[in-house]
Amino acid sequence: MVFGLLAYGSVTAQEGLNLEFNVRFNDDFDRGRNERMHKATLTVQGARSRYFMVSQSPYRNAGDQDLVFSPDTAMLVYTDQSEGLMLAREYGLDGYAFLVSDSLYPMQWEITAEEKKIEAFSCIRAKCRFRGREYSAWFTPDLPLAYGPWKMGGLPGLILELQDSDENLVVKLASVSRNGDPITWPEDVRYSMSEHIQQTVRMIERLRAGARANGTGDCLTCTGNSTYTFHLWEKLPQ
Repeated sequence: MVFGLLAYGSVTAQEGLNLEFNVRFNDDFDRGRNERMHKATLTVQGARSRYFMVSQSPYRNAGDQDLVFSPDTAMLVYTDQSEGLMLAREYGLDGYAFLVSDSLYPMQWEITAEEKKIEAFSCIRAKCRFRGREYSAWFTPDLPLAYGPWKMGGLPGLILELQDSDENLVVKLASVSRNGDPITWPEDVRYSMSEHIQQTVRMIERLRAGARANGTGDCLTCTGNSTYTFHLWEKLPQ
């Protein structure tokens, strides 16, 4: 439990930590509210971490036109700080999952003067903009490890709470405990995040062209009777 860590302010990643989070995620994010609760685990061991988030209830389909290409509600992210690496699970438009390499903590944090307690930990608020969204994080120097939920990190302490400005993603600490399990580094990486974005943008353009050719118009991003609905948490460049 959280209070079991009060005795080791000098905790290091080598000792191993297991952080459990309660997560509220809005599946529809920018198009409405379709929220589910999730359980997430951040495991830290040595220079590596593994974050996994899974829903506690099934996805509620919004209708026949709601094609879930990217079920972001099962996020999986690995980091290796000694190598400066991050791997994240992504989904192609065919619905199949694969891993891509991404930049390790590219966000530029603004550390504020705001402070509060989360359980027994003294925390400081930090803000950043990352791939189209504004995020607020509460990190604790009491656990001076630069890890956090999802792809967030790089602060002088573990991130214990995280949310975007529209509260589509709200992550709150449930417990912290010691964990000695090693993290197995995956090998099946398909390509880089930039390549994944380029391929996704090209696929969207082909679908747009197909919709126009079929006389249905370019309805990919409209809010009415969309021909396609893409669930993409990280906003792509247009």
